[in-house]
Amino acid sequence: MNKWMLAASVVSTLGVALGAMAAAPAGGRAVPPSPDPLKYPAEALAASKALKLPEPVLLWEKGAPGQNGDSDEDKPAIYPFLPSKEKNTGCAIVVAPGGAFTHRAMDNEGVLFAKWFNDRGIAAFVLRYRISPLYNRNISVQDGHRSVQFVRAHAAEYGISPDRVGTIGFSAGSEMLALMAGKPVDAKADAEDPIERQSSRMNFMVLGYGSSNIQVNRQITPPTFFFCTAEDRSHASGMINLYYDMYQAQIPAEIHIFPNGEHGIGLAEGDRQVGVWPELMYNWIRANNYLTSEKRASVHGHVMLDGKALPHGSITFVPVAGTTAKPGETASPLTAYILNTDTPTADFSLKENVGPVPGKYKVEIRQDGQVWVSNNRDPARDRRIGMTPDQRAAFIREPGWGVPTIDGFRLYTKAKPGDATDLIIEVKPGDNDLGTLEISSK
Repeated sequence: MNKWMLAASVVSTLGVALGAMAAAPAGGRAVPPSPDPLKYPAEALAASKALKLPEPVLLWEKGAPGQNGDSDEDKPAIYPFLPSKEKNTGCAIVVAPGGAFTHRAMDNEGVLFAKWFNDRGIAAFVLRYRISPLYNRNISVQDGHRSVQFVRAHAAEYGISPDRVGTIGFSAGSEMLALMAGKPVDAKADAEDPIERQSSRMNFMVLGYGSSNIQVNRQITPPTFFFCTAEDRSHASGMINLYYDMYQAQIPAEIHIFPNGEHGIGLAEGDRQVGVWPELMYNWIRANNYLTSEKRASVHGHVMLDGKALPHGSITFVPVAGTTAKPGETASPLTAYILNTDTPTADFSLKENVGPVPGKYKVEIRQDGQVWVSNNRDPARDRRIGMTPDQRAAFIREPGWGVPTIDGFRLYTKAKPGDATDLIIEVKPGDNDLGTLEISSK
């Protein structure tokens, strides 16, 4: 036996010994054997084929730009997940899983989100973008642009609106989307390829624990929802910076940084704290009118309670099913606040950019105080009333100043408590002066 054969024998023997040690109990607990990473592709393929998943659709039928091989990993594609016709809102979202550009988390950051969106009437397209070391990051971004263009070009086929196409990405997928948002591909009206006649500019964007340092532009950077955790510090800081840049540029954005949660938690299903983030995102998508094709309207008026201006509270417009949008589309409940920080006139207002879509709405009026108090116009601070400093001090000391006046929210949904029907208003296109909404507590 030569020295090379001897070395191989020693390594083989050592490997067997180490394997036996790994399988032996350690502190009373058996240590499972490590999976063989070289078996992953075959195991994943077998598991995938056993499922009833959509077939991937190639983004370039005749080969992608820069393609240097003929495997599936050389062919960018989307997996289309479509909602039922009854639920379909016409909204679409491209899902970009993360994986450090060397892998794609197609399950917890892909299919699970696609199914989640389908349950809410949103068409989802899970993106198979090209990754390293086969391709560089620029190629991944190119695939991302193409996916948005492709979905728009096939809007009629997929039953979606080309004007309501968003994206959601995680980690590397989020970084890719941010880079796309920084430099979207413009539509080429005379392009031979019909897909290139569409723009890659997103109508909205959701970034999950990932972003890029881009130059924001109010004209092209889409409204964005951010989600991350403080525990995932290396990603949270970049997202906070991007959010601040968008805030400074007055680009609509919403950010949620939860204290706990590791990088890559996806839907965080079952987590009673972080797990609320998907519903926060959905509320944001709905409130921004992406689930309906109807244009918004403005509403304004004021509320009288028992013949007097409602001292403090809010008014919520809740869509009446089937009357505020086309079949399947979803209008958003919207709330206007009645704070009376100036004169107590109980005015409320929702401008067109944040107002309801035309249709019928059930009105919910909430009262959260019985006596009007405002530090903007109270006698103790308003010098126009003519009080001296001593008089103002004495006024504040009067019994009743600053005491609570209500023991909980008071909800009014009818003009009078005994009415058989709820208070319903109809919002029409344009500006809606609802006048005085009179309600009675007795």
